Amino acid sequence: MAIQLVTDQLSTELDEMFRNQIIGNFKTIEKALNDLDTFQTTLNFEQNKINQSLKDIDHGLESIKVDNKNRDANIEAIVKILSDYDVPVQIVNGKVLETEEGE
Repeated sequence: MAIQLVTDQLSTELDEMFRNQIIGNFKTIEKALNDLDTFQTTLNFEQNKINQSLKDIDHGLESIKVDNKNRDANIEAIVKILSDYDVPVQIVNGKVLETEEGE
């Protein structure tokens, strides 16, 4: 959205130097406002990229959580099978440990 200020339509009854200074000020303000508009558009674009990256990271973390649950379930299933065949193992603090007979 380009902003255009009325600059050249100031009364010619003003002192010529003062009139030119005021016109120059308006043109400077107009350029700054348009630059801000451009920066805002860029900022919005970058914010959208960051938000998408965060969604991607969140999706990746969720995938890791699912993988960890699957791994833990598999380990527990293996330990159960081994226990059914009297192999002395158990899970302690998330680790499979060999145990002595009768423990």
